[in-house]
Amino acid sequence: MASPHDTLRTDVAHKTPVKTKPLGEAQREAWFEGPDVVTALRVYNGNREIALPSKATFTLGESRSCDVPMAGYDLSALHCTFERKGTRLRVHDQHSTNGMFFGGRRVELIDLYPGDTFTAAPVTFIAMNEEMRAQRPIIAGFVGSSFTPTPDRVLVDAVKSSNHLLLTGETGCDLERLASAIHAVSLRRSRPLVEITELPGDRGEQREILKHATRSSFLIRLDAFREPLDPTFSSMAFSSDFHIRVIVIAPTTTIARRLLATDEMEQLQHIWVRPLAMRPGDIPELLDHLLAERQARFRLSALSPRNREALCSHDWRDHFMGLRLAADRLVAISRLQGWEAMSWQERSNALGIAKTTIYNWFCGLGLTSPLFAV
Repeated sequence: MASPHDTLRTDVAHKTPVKTKPLGEAQREAWFEGPDVVTALRVYNGNREIALPSKATFTLGESRSCDVPMAGYDLSALHCTFERKGTRLRVHDQHSTNGMFFGGRRVELIDLYPGDTFTAAPVTFIAMNEEMRAQRPIIAGFVGSSFTPTPDRVLVDAVKSSNHLLLTGETGCDLERLASAIHAVSLRRSRPLVEITELPGDRGEQREILKHATRSSFLIRLDAFREPLDPTFSSMAFSSDFHIRVIVIAPTTTIARRLLATDEMEQLQHIWVRPLAMRPGDIPELLDHLLAERQARFRLSALSPRNREALCSHDWRDHFMGLRLAADRLVAISRLQGWEAMSWQERSNALGIAKTTIYNWFCGLGLTSPLFAV
């Protein structure tokens, strides 16, 4: 005679599926498929980024004997040790004076993943992967160093949150590139970013757009819209059903409010890309980054003092488009032999640019000869 316990075990075995049914597309969260390793630490809202050793264990502290020495940061001589555990980076406090903190709590041990922040008191660090290291200068270039949210706040939110975003700025501020950088560091980066500049009227086509954007970033360029976004489509895009991060681009918040419903506006975290005229202190770093991207053998410091001043004080009314053009042409000029001795017609021929175009550009920026410091 079977006992009640035998009956219970039989029922449980009968109800347990042989194979778990995969989740439907709409039920799956966003994720990154692939190894995601912490390769660097960055001082949060600071200027220092430290490439981490690839070995299994290493140390961090004020002492020069540490694998990652951090002299001048008021850390303990040996503050913490790191241990690689697969894709995790485990951090152990080494009885430091001021301790380690994570998520608002003092801790002895942490497992870090890219985008996590932790404090080896008094220094707060961001755990960085290679995607974050590559995109952080781009994000910083657009966001600016003296405004809120800070570049590091934008970076961490892009990696760790699913916040919907509103990017505003004047024509030429390259908001699309900022959106691409945010997508590139997110957990959605293994899926293509989906962009629309107009919305088809057919409901079936609209659903196809949302299907492609599922578990990805969805870029809506409101600067191309004249009428408010279809409320049914908009509510679906912003709902949790498709696990989409919506990134809206608009010239101003006023235009965004006119084209989006109030409920959607309230869900958007605003990032205003300021005109370069408001950011003269950022111009040297931005130009140097553009020169590095173009594999130039020089930086802004190689120009004559007068020309450095002219570039840094220029109003850059065409914003990043003008800055990129300047980097392109400076690199092209640097590769010419005998630029200073050439006539403007010879310069025009060598660069493949109309004489009046290159002359007006050169003089319009306030550049003079000699271009480079002697």
